[in-house]
Amino acid sequence: MSTSTDDDLFDPKPQGLLFSMFGAYLRPRTAAVWSGGLVTLLEHFGITPVTARMTLNRMVHRGLADPHRDGRAVSYTLTPRSLHLLEDTDNRLLTLDAADVSPKTWTLVWHNLPDSRKSERSEFVKQLRFHGFGQMQGAVWASPKDYVSEVRAHAKLLGITDAVAIFRARLDDDEVPAAFLGHLWQLDELAELYQRFARSYGKPAKASTLSEKGSFIACTRMLHTFQSFANLDPELPRLWSPHASARTAALSAYRATLEALGPRSRTYFLAVAAPGTDALPN
Repeated sequence: MSTSTDDDLFDPKPQGLLFSMFGAYLRPRTAAVWSGGLVTLLEHFGITPVTARMTLNRMVHRGLADPHRDGRAVSYTLTPRSLHLLEDTDNRLLTLDAADVSPKTWTLVWHNLPDSRKSERSEFVKQLRFHGFGQMQGAVWASPKDYVSEVRAHAKLLGITDAVAIFRARLDDDEVPAAFLGHLWQLDELAELYQRFARSYGKPAKASTLSEKGSFIACTRMLHTFQSFANLDPELPRLWSPHASARTAALSAYRATLEALGPRSRTYFLAVAAPGTDALPN
């Protein structure tokens, strides 16, 4: 199993890494986490303390975390917005390989968000991509799933309902031109990425051969890497998906690694990130 830092499938953006950790290890998700522990955990992935603390401050300013001070110690709890994002991630990963029939109902989304609302536009488009939407043209996006309620909820959360229109669309046939699918999504490239993931993580290390810290690093790299597929995979039925078998192999690697390393990884995360932690485990 690959755990080296030269794995170019792994993109260690600090906020994304933190959300990967919170989603996998933080129980309950409303629990407080110590800032010093989070800084230490990010250091395991090459994130400097200065960058880590800047990331935590940005999360507060973006309404993703609430700070709590006890003397000199600072801890954070996740806001309802962050909890919503984590729940969205859970649901997305659960359905990633579930599509087995040709979709009849598609979701089309149009937005009109100028540069004066650039932050909201960026976050909204990020969530569209995360749910597998492809860009049809300009500010028009399409998904082969019925995501109307999810898109509406996120637009409301961002305060942009005045600039977003959502449509349900029905196909006239069971077939969709390959050129149309290729315009929306890079499916051949996606198949290659799934194959590389399966090769890198297809043989998970046994937990008994790694320390809790080693288990945490290996498992978190795998989790964070796999979650990037949510931005790329439109959840097409197998008949339309050249990447279907590669996705199945990648999912098997993901589940096997999570089963093998997940429990010890969670133990390490909680030991390091719990408020009041004095000594760090090995």
